[in-house]
Amino acid sequence: MMPDSPKIICWGEILWDVFEDHSVIGGAPFNVAQRLHSLGVNALMVSTIGHDQLGENVLDYMRQKGLSTQGVSRHDHLATGRVNVILDHQGSARYTIEDPAAWDDINANNKIEPLMQSATVLVFGSLALRHPPNQKSLNDFLKYDLFMVFDVNLRPPHFDLSWIKGMIKKADLVKMNDEELDYLFAPSLDFQECDSIDEKCAKLSAFDPNKIWCVTLGGAGARLFVDGFWYAHSGYVVEVMDTVGAGDSFLAALIQELIIEKRPPEQALDAAVKIGSIVAAKAGANPEISTGDLNNLISK
Repeated sequence: MMPDSPKIICWGEILWDVFEDHSVIGGAPFNVAQRLHSLGVNALMVSTIGHDQLGENVLDYMRQKGLSTQGVSRHDHLATGRVNVILDHQGSARYTIEDPAAWDDINANNKIEPLMQSATVLVFGSLALRHPPNQKSLNDFLKYDLFMVFDVNLRPPHFDLSWIKGMIKKADLVKMNDEELDYLFAPSLDFQECDSIDEKCAKLSAFDPNKIWCVTLGGAGARLFVDGFWYAHSGYVVEVMDTVGAGDSFLAALIQELIIEKRPPEQALDAAVKIGSIVAAKAGANPEISTGDLNNLISK
């Protein structure tokens, strides 16, 4: 499928999440691209895979889902990425990420540049910035006048802290969870043990009031800062099956509602929490979401 005019470029890793009894395609930016596609937004994934069977499986999967493969290049030496995933009794995931992988050396082909002219949003995460080749590759994309969405996904030891802090400064919207908020900002914003999430968020927005900040809180919902005001959502009641991909679908819905459709922040936040909650209640990172799923949600 050829993306005539992609609205959103998702840059970063495509990989296979390997569970005990099965494997599923994933990678945070790829999950975002898939969910955007399912929501009717034209998104182009830019990544690199290996010349191997897993790489062929990636291309087959994308074609089956109607996703463009035009932004996906092949690496001559590195293999398609794999991540070993272990779920605890609450469905929370622990990851062992292969290093290096083909997505550590993203080589955007020459056909991508004309497509960049029609895009309005660039989505990228921290994991794919763990090595210098991709740091240089991403810089090439920053020359375009795009709305920059930075999805912070700290997977120790797979991150370059100095680059993450630099990208936070450049991004227009930064999404992170509450643990990442503490790790990145507690030393500089003087977080105290007694500080509530609202107090921490207030310090964060005072640090840079011109940025859109989003802090996810797992089952406790999320916070969103837009135009000088914090919006809070307490979440929905769901029985968690696994959390893999829930934050990515949350981000996709937030981008669609807030940035593309320009909905009011409280409406955008509610839509994002709904989608993330449903994904957490289903198996896999990119389950189908029905109208019934949305209608059956119960607020906390």
